[in-house]
Amino acid sequence: MTAPLLLGAVSFFVFALSDLFGVLRPRRGASAFFALGGVLLTASTLWLVLRRGPGALFGGLWPLRWLSLLLAAAGLALLVHTLFFALPSGGSGVAPPPDGRLPLVDTGVFALCRHPGVLWLGLSYLGLWGALGGAGLGLAFALFTALDAAYVFWQDRRVFPHSIAGYESYRARVPFLLPTARSLRACLKTGKGRG
Repeated sequence: MTAPLLLGAVSFFVFALSDLFGVLRPRRGASAFFALGGVLLTASTLWLVLRRGPGALFGGLWPLRWLSLLLAAAGLALLVHTLFFALPSGGSGVAPPPDGRLPLVDTGVFALCRHPGVLWLGLSYLGLWGALGGAGLGLAFALFTALDAAYVFWQDRRVFPHSIAGYESYRARVPFLLPTARSLRACLKTGKGRG
């Protein structure tokens, strides 16, 4: 159980390298770190899921397990949307243009909170844990969600103020991770467009 969790934990370090070399200290090929982090996290997750086996879906309260699997799929779909479709020009892992900062996106899911991907990642792992059970997936839910929260805290304080135009004012008006009634209304109102 330790090896796949360690592999998943390393993925968040690799994501941070993507920001470090893509934004704070620009280097060619830095976006490859983002892709590598994604591959590592996916491999870790598949490893944990395959250890449980498909038979786990049919044990115990199987309708609840299938509902949990739908929750995991919804979380994954929202995560993919947030990282790759709600952002302009290719999504996360893209370095700022040579002429300066990335444009601020404060509509749709980015009106809900500044880092909605953490919510969707946590939802995905919670759903997998509910569907398949097991200590490994439970630990993955807790560990990967905590590491993602720490990673976005670093992005929020150190990376995005330097790489996204208007980020300081965005930070002042949109909640960090936990949506409010006001931010939910803003998300629903502006969510008809790209974000």
